[in-house]
Amino acid sequence: MCGRFTLFSDDTDLVTLFDIDVVEGEHHAAYNEAPSQWIRAVVDAGPKLLTLQKWGLVPHWAKPGFKPLINARSETVTEKPSFRTAALRRRCLLPTNGYYEWVTGEDGKKQPYFLAAASPGGGPLPAEESPVLAMAGIYEWSRTPDGSDLVTCSIITREAHDNLGYIHPRMPLFVPEDRQEEWLDPQMQDRLGVRHLIDAMPPVILAAQKVSPAVGNVRVQDPTEIFTRQFSLSTAGRQMAFTEAFSHN
Repeated sequence: MCGRFTLFSDDTDLVTLFDIDVVEGEHHAAYNEAPSQWIRAVVDAGPKLLTLQKWGLVPHWAKPGFKPLINARSETVTEKPSFRTAALRRRCLLPTNGYYEWVTGEDGKKQPYFLAAASPGGGPLPAEESPVLAMAGIYEWSRTPDGSDLVTCSIITREAHDNLGYIHPRMPLFVPEDRQEEWLDPQMQDRLGVRHLIDAMPPVILAAQKVSPAVGNVRVQDPTEIFTRQFSLSTAGRQMAFTEAFSHN
């Protein structure tokens, strides 16, 4: 699953990267996005929108007390009642510079890792240089108890490829640039077509690096507290081993 991620690239960069027509709302650099927060999303609504959606999908038919769904499995997203309508009609892109996962060690302690695009040479980039990746998402319209409209979303996940499974058995489904227009196309509502598109998404080569346990606190947003020199230097050899394994898909 994906339960925390970053988006520190600014809106100006996102407008260029995704050829945005209209920007809705504001989003400040975030190094620790968490469920229930408002996150950036790209939607094709005629004009292409850079908008805000609340992370944790709530179907329009959900009753009070429904637990928001932060992830949707790619294998079943077109079949499960909570997701299938959104998968066919309301797909989005959720930009990120990288995401976090935790590994439980032999001592029982959990060590967080930052996973982001690998450098051209195969090694990890400095975290602040991590390029934007586009996670596949779906979104829903629902109403709050006071009658207000609410837009919520889920990140689609896939089985982790190769040694990335050492970090976590699941990872986000990333949409490459040449598939983004098709993914966002609101006219494509054929279940088999969506299923084929999901299955055709290629794996993305990622690199992993240890980060500070401070990231476990959702209030921590300071990158100097998360991406410390101590962690990046002490794990350089292991990071390279991870990345070399990823590159031999």
